[in-house]
Amino acid sequence: MTNRYDELPGRPDPADLVVEVPAFEDDRPQPEPAPPAAAPELVAATEFARSSHAPPTIRRTQVRAGLWIAGVPIAALVIVAVVQVLLPH
Repeated sequence: MTNRYDELPGRPDPADLVVEVPAFEDDRPQPEPAPPAAAPELVAATEFARSSHAPPTIRRTQVRAGLWIAGVPIAALVIVAVVQVLLPH
């Protein structure tokens, strides 16, 4: 290639720009196709069935937090009820 700027380079040959890629069959497992959007109950049932076999996603910290959030007010109400029953008016 020269450093002459008074003329443009020639056109490239299209055969030089073609890259051949061998075709292969995609044998990876494919997810089941979604049911038609016109049947929302079928979509919900399919998603429920698909997720019913999956391991649960709730974590121990979420369970512990839920027990604290629900357990503390219930325990406080039980203590108040016991105090009201045991103490005479």
